[in-house]
Amino acid sequence: MKSYDIKVLKRGFMAVKKIERIIKNEGKPDITIRVARVADMRRIQVLYAEIYGGNYPIPLIMDKEKMRRAIENDEYYWLVADCEGRIIGSLVYALDLRDRIAKAFGAVVSKDFRKLNLAYTMMKLVLDDITHDQKLVDVVYATTRTANHAPQKLTESLGFIKLGIFPNTHKVSENETHCLTAYFTEEALRKREARPNILQEIVPFYDLVRKQINLEMPAITEVKSLYQENRQIIPPLPMEVITAPTFIKNRFKTLKNNSFFEHTYMPFHEPNLLFITPDQSTEVYLSYSLKDKYSVIMGGITKEKSATVVLESIAQKLNEMNMAYIEIILDAYTPQLQREAMDARYIPSAYFPCIKKSGGRRYDCLVFSRTFEVLDFRNVKLLSLYKNFLREYLALWREYYIESAFRND
Repeated sequence: MKSYDIKVLKRGFMAVKKIERIIKNEGKPDITIRVARVADMRRIQVLYAEIYGGNYPIPLIMDKEKMRRAIENDEYYWLVADCEGRIIGSLVYALDLRDRIAKAFGAVVSKDFRKLNLAYTMMKLVLDDITHDQKLVDVVYATTRTANHAPQKLTESLGFIKLGIFPNTHKVSENETHCLTAYFTEEALRKREARPNILQEIVPFYDLVRKQINLEMPAITEVKSLYQENRQIIPPLPMEVITAPTFIKNRFKTLKNNSFFEHTYMPFHEPNLLFITPDQSTEVYLSYSLKDKYSVIMGGITKEKSATVVLESIAQKLNEMNMAYIEIILDAYTPQLQREAMDARYIPSAYFPCIKKSGGRRYDCLVFSRTFEVLDFRNVKLLSLYKNFLREYLALWREYYIESAFRND
């Protein structure tokens, strides 16, 4: 049996791992799970086209050069399931070895082969290797689609913890809500900075996670802020738009976040959009996709004292650009910033323990988002705990977008 090497950069040297598994398919040809090769690229794209048509939003899959770099890159594990030369399954893990985290995504299996648990087998092969065998990462996370229960059940069966939802986050053929889920090693929890400091409104999200893993009671702090009651109009900053990806990426590398941006975190994204004020006192770096109208805040600098003003200005500019969704991840230890994000109507929807690494410690984070389109969950299929996250999100959404109008009479 021939094995194909996966090479991963670890502590300054190359660790070589061989992953291959033969799956017996009674009365039919065997299936080989193996590492993807450059020669597989076209057949991989054919597989995704079979499942999604031409609507798959992840550039890594649709852009051949990005796919080539990922297959050849030391910080990706890309597995395929091969049946007599036909690629009938695919799965990608992206690794951030410095921050010791990984993201699993792009799991697809051809419709004719879905009774063989190929997605489970591929995910578990890499998961075991990077968390236990080589101990490359402490946390692995995934976002799962909600068109049916299968992706949620798959990650659940692998020991992933349910952390929240991303409402209206991506648009494939229509707006989709995704679920956030993660696998934590014992090392991740051992390094975790305990006792997060959160607002009362965020406690329900924390408690939903706490039901699944052993977390202590959080500190709860009540914070007052200038725009909390929505009685004052938030003055937007004038912002100009730069869309030069290489320039933005290189400029971001030299940037040192200041102000509230020091408390942000956004793994596995590259900035390709820059908002800048005419006096250059505020620069906001984002990653965005016109295809599915999705955007996230990566970091930035500002002299503006109110995070609410900056976040509202970002939202207004994105709305002008016809984007549908903006997301920011903040640490769970700064309640003043949490309040200011919510004052800008960024609503919490997920609680993520241990995700951010700083020094030898790991820190919890909160996911906040704002959508510019009508919320529509009619086609969303969620397991029960995810439904609870959705209920908490909707309760806050109603409070900030509807009930506030009655309070301000």
